[in-house]
Amino acid sequence: MKAYVRAERVEHVHSGADYFSRLLQLIEEARQTFHLQVYIFADDDTGREVAETLMRAAQRGVSVWVMADGFGSSALPYSFVERLRASGVHFRFFRHIVSLWRWQGGRTLHQKVAVADAYRALVGGINVADKYRGTATEPPWLDFAVYIEGEVCRHLHDLCADIYHHQYWRRRWPRRSPPVAWLPPPPREGLVRFRLNDWLRRKSEVFQSYLQGLRYARRSLTIVASYFLPGPSVSRRLVRAVRRGVHVRLLLTGPSDVPPLKWAERYLAYQLLRKGVRVFLWEHSVMHGKAIVVDDVWASVGSFNLNPLSRFRSLELNVDIADPVFVRTFSAHIDTLLEQYCTEITPEQLPELAHRWERLKAAVAYYFAVFAMRVLFSPKSRREA
Repeated sequence: MKAYVRAERVEHVHSGADYFSRLLQLIEEARQTFHLQVYIFADDDTGREVAETLMRAAQRGVSVWVMADGFGSSALPYSFVERLRASGVHFRFFRHIVSLWRWQGGRTLHQKVAVADAYRALVGGINVADKYRGTATEPPWLDFAVYIEGEVCRHLHDLCADIYHHQYWRRRWPRRSPPVAWLPPPPREGLVRFRLNDWLRRKSEVFQSYLQGLRYARRSLTIVASYFLPGPSVSRRLVRAVRRGVHVRLLLTGPSDVPPLKWAERYLAYQLLRKGVRVFLWEHSVMHGKAIVVDDVWASVGSFNLNPLSRFRSLELNVDIADPVFVRTFSAHIDTLLEQYCTEITPEQLPELAHRWERLKAAVAYYFAVFAMRVLFSPKSRREA
């Protein structure tokens, strides 16, 4: 989706109880159709409550379609799925093998989107599981979502339908359209656009939005990045932004659910710190958010991670937002997180790299990760814009 379209409402949704209360309300208030697509759908308290609400919607006549990734949701029991189907919910796993001669021969459904009646939607990085909602003993993972209301959500409804029915090549919009400015001219109230990444269909819209944000930032640039392993072009653009006077901040997770990647992240953060990028750690839970804010006038929020897996293997969905109220509110939220709840680190204070031996281990982890990505993905696919 290249052009910005005006939504009737655009609101920032917090992770945890805020997101799941809105999700359950969307399902309960759906009257005709409901789409839910996630990477992880877990058989836990949160997953069962969402499933029960979906089944009730199907039983009252709503057409309910649910798709979960076959790898991310591989632990979902057969009995859980069959119960959904028996209640009238259309459920399927996303499994797609596109090549048998290369390891890069599959895709994952990594987008997280819910759409009710083609008019109300949630887009973000939050899966259906207890760790994203929080429990009595564990805080929720830090993440973000966007609530959108209006006819613009028809685009999401159609996208979900095409993916569910494997109609990936169906064209609902012209192949060629006039160039669209990264930041539309005023008035920008309610303006959003949905951006896709799907290497099989040669779509890299989310990544291009990130590159545009890095290129056009003039005053401030904040990136919230879980699983942070960008290619060299992104690292170079971050350093260039610092050199031209942009205040660049990066928020990473303290605790990580992927420990080897944590070491690689720390090594890259160490290098960026030395070039003037300010780096912060969220240490209260796993930080799972994916977002970018530029000059307090533009933001992008969704499921896209700054790493080759999101660029070249996963189906990703972000929403670019130019609405002034949303961007100011979201930017203020990020500022509060960084200033009051996160730890800013320096090259000397980076806990994992306090000694040469730790720095060596981090360097090995980083270069191994880069090498692995080069093996997994073809040279043609790795070309960076």
